[in-house]
This record gives sequence, structure tokens and C-alpha cells, in this order.
Amino acid sequence: MDTENKAFWDKIGKNFETAIKLLYKAAEKYGIDLNAVSEDEKNDYSSKRKRDRNTVKSHPLAKETLLYIEKGRKLLGNDELMKEKANDMARQFELGMQSEDQVSGEVNVIKDCQEIITWYLHFIHVKFMRALMGKMEDDACLPDLPNGQAGRQGWQEANGFQRDCDGSAKIAMIAIDKSIEAWTLMLQFVPAAEDEIIEVLALLQKARRMAESEFPKARTFVRPGFDEQ
Repeated sequence: MDTENKAFWDKIGKNFETAIKLLYKAAEKYGIDLNAVSEDEKNDYSSKRKRDRNTVKSHPLAKETLLYIEKGRKLLGNDELMKEKANDMARQFELGMQSEDQVSGEVNVIKDCQEIITWYLHFIHVKFMRALMGKMEDDACLPDLPNGQAGRQGWQEANGFQRDCDGSAKIAMIAIDKSIEAWTLMLQFVPAAEDEIIEVLALLQKARRMAESEFPKARTFVRPGFDEQ
């Protein structure tokens, strides 16, 4: 855990050097020139990536999750709501309506909810962007199918692999699930923010429906080390 540990970084550096040597050796064995990419090819690839990213940014799922960031961040930053809740808990304690343990427990729940929401606030959008980009690139690897249908399976699935985009979409969906749970719990403790919380919950529910339609196999994606029995 010591990021300043020189011996650790030296070892990592040597491992990378070894990996690069093995990569070039394997490429030579199979007649692959790793330096054969021309400047024109690099520029074409960069241009295509930029076009794809712009296309993905205009996707309804990307727009919805970006709007969620805006609304969620604004609500989390509303100090007046938290002050009002803190004053309310203090009054209840002074009047003997709640014990010190009850107040402390409520504070901890609210804090946990805020941490969960904050942790996943940008995560959801970033992972869906990656999933949408991955799906576009994977679909482009297959030739068009009969009747004008593009490669709907994608190259990975057509060759017996799980789609990487489904993996990214799955963890984004899980993040939505956890965020919905946290916001719903927050609603119980901060009723003064009911309208705002319901608005962000509606955005998350809509994003989840979009995601499940766009990535119907994401929920069944098996993450090595996480979903395996």
C-alpha cells in the first residue's frame, strides 16, 4: 500500500520490461511487425475514435446519466437540507423523542447513503460510455448480415466470447441499483428533499430501463472472480 516504495515500483518496471520483450518475441515468431502502423493509419484510427465518441455522447443513455450527475451533485451539495435535518434531529433529542443512540444511528445511515451515492455518481456515466463505445466497436468487427442487418451479435459473441460491453454495462447497472437503494433510504430520512430525490430516482429508473434494453445480456454476464460459484 506504500505508493512511495521504490523497490515495489522497480519490480513493476522490470515486469513491464519483461512483458514487452515477450510480446515482441511472440510477434516476431508469427511474422507481425508491431511498428508497422503508418501515420495515416494512426490518424484514421484517431479520427474514427473521435467520431464514435461523439456518436456515443448523443446516445439517450449517455445523456440521461449525464443529467443524473448534474441533478445528483446539486442535491448532495444542498447544505441547507442537511442543516435542516440536523436541527430536526437535535430538537427530537432535546424533547426526548429520540435517544442518543437513535440519533447517532440515523446520522450514520445518512452518511453511508451519501458515500454510496457519491462513489457511483460519475461511475455510472463513465461505465455506460465505455459499454456503448465497446458495443459500437464490437459490432463494427462483423460484416453485415442478410436483410440489411448489421452484425447484431458482435464479433466477440459470434466467436464464443462474452461481450466486453455487457461486462461494463453490468457493473453500471449494479451501480444504479445501489444508488437507487441509497436515494430511497435518504428519502425516508430527509423528506424535505422529496421532490428532488424523486427526480433523481426517476432519472436512474429511466437509465436502468434504457440500459436493459440496449444490453439485454448484461445481467447474465459472468465476471471472473465475482459471479462464479
